[in-house]
Amino acid sequence: MKRLIRQWGMALAAAMSPLLLPAQNLQKGDYGYLYCHMSGRGEWTAYALSRDGLHFHDLINGDPVFPPSEHARIEGGTRDAYICRKHDGTGYLMVTTDMCVAKSKKWDNYGIDLLTSDDMINWKSVTFDFRKGPGIFSDPDSPDVYKDWSTVNRVWAPQIFWDPTYEWGDGRRGGYFIYYSLWNRAEEKYDRMYYSYADESFTTLTKPRLMFDWGYATIDADINYLEADGLFHMMIKKEGGQPGLFTATAKALTGPWSEPVADDYIDFEGKKKCEGVSAFQLAGDSTWRIGYIEYSSNPKRYRICKADKYMRNFSNPQDIEGVNGPQHGSFMRLTKDEYDRLQDWSDGLQSKHVAPNVENPVIPGLFADPEIMYSEKTGKYYLYPTTDGKEGWQNHDAKAYSSDDLKNWTDEGVIFDLEKDCAWANKCLWAPCIIEHKKGKRKFKYYYYFTAEGKIGVAEADNPTGPFRDALGKPLLDSRPEGMKGGQVIDPDVFQDPKTGRYYLYWGNGFLAVSELGKDMKSIVSTKVLIDRKDKARYNYNEGTYVFERNGLYYFMWSENDTRSANYRVRYLISDSPTEFTRGGKPARQERTVVLSQNPAKGIFGTGHHSILRLPDSDDWRIVYHRFARPEAIKLGWSAGYNREVCIDKMEFNADGTIKAIDTTL
Repeated sequence: MKRLIRQWGMALAAAMSPLLLPAQNLQKGDYGYLYCHMSGRGEWTAYALSRDGLHFHDLINGDPVFPPSEHARIEGGTRDAYICRKHDGTGYLMVTTDMCVAKSKKWDNYGIDLLTSDDMINWKSVTFDFRKGPGIFSDPDSPDVYKDWSTVNRVWAPQIFWDPTYEWGDGRRGGYFIYYSLWNRAEEKYDRMYYSYADESFTTLTKPRLMFDWGYATIDADINYLEADGLFHMMIKKEGGQPGLFTATAKALTGPWSEPVADDYIDFEGKKKCEGVSAFQLAGDSTWRIGYIEYSSNPKRYRICKADKYMRNFSNPQDIEGVNGPQHGSFMRLTKDEYDRLQDWSDGLQSKHVAPNVENPVIPGLFADPEIMYSEKTGKYYLYPTTDGKEGWQNHDAKAYSSDDLKNWTDEGVIFDLEKDCAWANKCLWAPCIIEHKKGKRKFKYYYYFTAEGKIGVAEADNPTGPFRDALGKPLLDSRPEGMKGGQVIDPDVFQDPKTGRYYLYWGNGFLAVSELGKDMKSIVSTKVLIDRKDKARYNYNEGTYVFERNGLYYFMWSENDTRSANYRVRYLISDSPTEFTRGGKPARQERTVVLSQNPAKGIFGTGHHSILRLPDSDDWRIVYHRFARPEAIKLGWSAGYNREVCIDKMEFNADGTIKAIDTTL
């Protein structure tokens, strides 16, 4: 009778736990976030840090936090890492799928690994091989879910939840609810969700118990308790059937669990398949962020979307940024001490994991938006970048650099300073461009177009290095094209059409406009819009246009995404005209190849806002661009976009005239 009363009490406590003492993992810290994940580069556990929960950077270049074989004693791979705090805040716990597809050549596995740590750096572990049967569990005499444990063929994606209501046989209360998908092919038709309990030592495990069976395979569950409605919410992948990530609810961890909601789920990816869901909250925010891997694309994409405080109304999916090989993992909020400890650990090992710069950057210091020009007058190359390094890009002067060989550069000093040389603006000197204008056989003039305080001006000089003078005493362009709502008057690019001799200025952020320049190079003849703001998504357009001509074709290039994004990158299209998008009598379409983009494996991020150079009397080309200053800037999150450096790489063409993707170099 006493035993029945105790069991009834346990059941009642479990059913009422959301109202009395809800099961929940300890949340602590408002300084940053840890993304603990399986690496897409291999079957190991990697770390990345973030201050805002979206813009991350790898620790030790995304290499293994620990040797996977040290803890994965069955197959040598630690997949699907889930990390959380111990319920009393004295340390940390992790569970991983013990599996190595590279080794086994199949999607079967046999166990999981339970890990403990005092600092998230040094870990101890135990491994549970489910094929060994009752003897590995802490309750060997309890009922078995299988007749033959040796035929277990999958134990996938374990996760942890502290349950203070669980009562052990000796009267102790509280245990770690560990849930996972399990499949014994000889005795059941598909993967189903099971759970076990681990004690506070996190070295024991009870026999599996079935959570639910919906009549089809289910994997990759993620459970959170929501204070908003007092329910446990599970997000999960249904194997087969309708693609997407679904949600179900229960009043207790062990169920009963509702059927998945059919009309409100993550369906952004269409027919592409998703899995590995992980939900977390930003500090001070009642809404949710949902991470998941979309694995139909090549390369795979790790996405983070938003949900409301009830974990409904999913919206705004974005790719995670700054991570080398993101994959199935989990998120945990960090205190400043924890964040700094992990960053210091990574920095101390940086030289062993991050290759040094070799050829790039080509000039020292923080600079961006580089313009390059070859001068017929001097026979030298010149760089004209934006001076970087200030939050909000609050610079006021610009330098020039010269070179005979594109490798060794001479600092020519400040060539234009808004505070001294401009009457209508005194800050935010951005994105200059320049053209050498030949008048007669030996006379040259240089026109330097620049952005200042959201307007475009022009300065002129008799030499590539100045001194430059404000040519108008007022902006050349100070407003958006007629009827254009939104966008900025920035980022000029000057181009001479070799067919007609006419000069054009391309400009705009959020839209792309082209203005024909007057013969004096200081006036506007006409302006037309090439990319309207409403069409920017169709062209993946944001800013930083550059136009050049090759073999009678016009190449329109631009940068996509925000310059502070690690995924800032360059796209393009080819046209038969310098003033409209047309090809063979039809509208010209954006080429599929992304010409310039991040390379997380090399720690290269934020590549964009470029210019193009054709070496004299040749078909040899270079692309000049900025990237986040390597390797430190990526650690600054969104502020990396104020800390950039100038690089040069070779640009090549395919036989059909399309541009090959740039192999960015260190």
